Amino acid sequence: MISTLLALNGAALMATEACAQDSDAGDSTVAPSEVDTVVVIGSRSGEATVLNSAAPVQVVSGADLAESGARTLSEALQSTVPSFSFPTSAASSNAASFVKGVALRGLAADQTLVLVNGKRRHASAQLNASTGVTKGAQTVDLNSIPLNAIERVEVLLDGASAQYGSDAVAGVVNIVLKESTEGSDLSAQFSKNAKGDGDTYSVGGSLGSTLPGDGFVTVSFDAWDIDATRLSTLDTRQMYFANDPRESTYDNRDWFYGSGASKRYNLFVNAESTIGWATLYGFGSYGWREDHGFGNLRQPNSDQTVRALFPDGFQPFLDIKSQDASATVGARFGSDALGAFDLSATYGRNRVESVVWNTNNASLGTASGTRFDTGDLLNVQSSVNLDWTHSFDVPVLSAPLKVAAGVTYRHESYEVFEGDYGSWANGGVRIIDGPNAGRVATPASQGFGGFSPDDAGRLSRDVEGAYVEFENELTEKLRVTLSGRSEHYSDFGSTTNGRLALRYEVLPSLAWRGSASTGYRAPSLGQSAYSRTIPNITNGVLATNRLARVDSALARALGATSLTPEESVNFSTGLVWTPTSHASLTADVYQIDIDDRIVLSEVLSGPLVTAALNAAGFSTFSGLQYFTNAADTRTRGLDVTGRYGFTFGGGHDLNFSLGYNRNETEITGRKPTPSVLAGSNLVLIGRESAGIIEQANPTSFVRLAADYSFDSFSAHLAGLRYGTYKTFHTSNPALDQTYGEQYVVNLSADYRFSDAFNATLGVNNLFDSHPDKVLPALRNPVVSLYSNLSPEGGAGAVYYARFNFSF
Repeated sequence: MISTLLALNGAALMATEACAQDSDAGDSTVAPSEVDTVVVIGSRSGEATVLNSAAPVQVVSGADLAESGARTLSEALQSTVPSFSFPTSAASSNAASFVKGVALRGLAADQTLVLVNGKRRHASAQLNASTGVTKGAQTVDLNSIPLNAIERVEVLLDGASAQYGSDAVAGVVNIVLKESTEGSDLSAQFSKNAKGDGDTYSVGGSLGSTLPGDGFVTVSFDAWDIDATRLSTLDTRQMYFANDPRESTYDNRDWFYGSGASKRYNLFVNAESTIGWATLYGFGSYGWREDHGFGNLRQPNSDQTVRALFPDGFQPFLDIKSQDASATVGARFGSDALGAFDLSATYGRNRVESVVWNTNNASLGTASGTRFDTGDLLNVQSSVNLDWTHSFDVPVLSAPLKVAAGVTYRHESYEVFEGDYGSWANGGVRIIDGPNAGRVATPASQGFGGFSPDDAGRLSRDVEGAYVEFENELTEKLRVTLSGRSEHYSDFGSTTNGRLALRYEVLPSLAWRGSASTGYRAPSLGQSAYSRTIPNITNGVLATNRLARVDSALARALGATSLTPEESVNFSTGLVWTPTSHASLTADVYQIDIDDRIVLSEVLSGPLVTAALNAAGFSTFSGLQYFTNAADTRTRGLDVTGRYGFTFGGGHDLNFSLGYNRNETEITGRKPTPSVLAGSNLVLIGRESAGIIEQANPTSFVRLAADYSFDSFSAHLAGLRYGTYKTFHTSNPALDQTYGEQYVVNLSADYRFSDAFNATLGVNNLFDSHPDKVLPALRNPVVSLYSNLSPEGGAGAVYYARFNFSF
């Protein structure tokens, strides 16, 4: 694998060198703009840029995010950052599918740390307990950050736990907010799918003003109204009992399955002012979101249908409301003698409420309600940080020694709130009519069962940590960075990690960089505290499954042990080539070994499970799953980025960019089934779950883009290619499916009519590309057309218009 990556590395370098030579031979002149950008992440002790950093850093400007035509930050990053992967075609059938997070280098969505202005962002309260690339993850919701608030997004592609703490296994995403001192802007955007649905309306803007002491305050907002997008086909199953004349006229075979409707409103404030000896700063956000999910059709002949309430069956719908708030305040101060200090405090919380309606609880019979509050989830994080940087003249060193150090304290809590009685209860009423009349009826509300009193609970912990980093130019060509961090968690103990990064200037235009580090990801409190009861009927018998807290007596009865941090070892090496100030190429290979990856186990069931649970006094449950440190993995990959820009005579600017990522992940070790289940043939990670880890993400991603501008006109063209990915059947290899490559072309044009107004017309997925359809035998539900792993394209072509006003 490494030899292949190095060969690709060399081929990319030679191809770009040839392109540069051809361009320099022409009549074009060098564009005045530089390709390098100053970044905040990558170095704790000194200012870094994209090209002089000892680790790969990719930057996406706020303008590039807007030009993508994307509706969310995650969608914009999906199409602009080669290492970023997060499916945008996934159907939104549950609350977790509306939370759009970040995944880098083919790793899980909770193995990347998200910062805002360099401060840790809190995670969503929603945990994904279903399937897909976010299975088992509790991620930061990028939807809560308005695009209008962003100056740029910095993506550090390297293990950085020793610098920034937990979660930075795959890398770090730092969202840098705008700092406007005057003026305002307002934008409006409308988009529509070519097939006629998915209408989206949005408005957004920002307002800047000055504060005393050369300060500023910038207020940004956005508001979105997104209609549903259908991703389904007709349901041809039998709907009524045999010989029912209504079968031929049933009018709900086109029941909805796809991306549900969503409304959201986000506000961000960023401010700073120097008063006396200190620079005071603060930023905060508030987001409100209402999403409309759905369940699968319950047919009129289903035992889950109370036909007295729904004679023609029903499709449950789920309304999810999310309230998100955060605030950071801080002060920067210091002196030449003492160094620079940064003292800050951050608070963040997210609460998710869900209501299921157009539903019933069959075990309550005709007394069942049709609308239930299923319970809430709440995640809270607060922290205090003190950071310090200083440079020292050391006699044996030719350059100043830069030192950074800091201490942190963080408090986290997670809480599950009980739902309405009818959303989880077993009312004891048996099936009223039909062939199975008198048999046990399914408890809980259909579509989404509520959290029971046994599920409800709260968990909290405290985290204390300290770090130190040394950076020095040992020679004019060699820079060395050494970082170390130790943290103590009140729930599982301490962890210590280190990082060594080197950058050597081989030639004035060519540099080598490399890093080696250890890292970790602490189990999220959601993974420790989330619990849910899932009743089912098997062969006419009530079979209740439980996703149990790992510390519960129920989980311990099946061998569950306390969660420990995932531990990683990262290696990265690459080249940075800058033949001119307007051209650059970077190529980096990497390897990430992770031990004790936290996964959601399979549902453990069968005679041995029943016997073990009965022996422990839990006779009402027939199946159980819990979070566990179940796998060791190895990820290897290659990142390539390139930029080249020039101007023709008369002010015509043309800039090209290239992005490429390829990675492979394999499971190198598995935790054995607990001894209490020895001989059961049960495994903690089954074929489907293993496939999500190893082959759910596209094997590669290529982005080629060209940006042209002349006078008041500009145009943007990007071609994307997603590699293959694969799904695995739970038990039958003959039903595994490999999905082919997908090509997507995005095109937009912008014209500035005046200093105060410009308009953009664009189309994403110009040629109406779609991912491969799911094989009919694998469709779950039966009407679904596309896999939830599809990177994009389920909606086909999307046309949009955006209007921008400046004041």
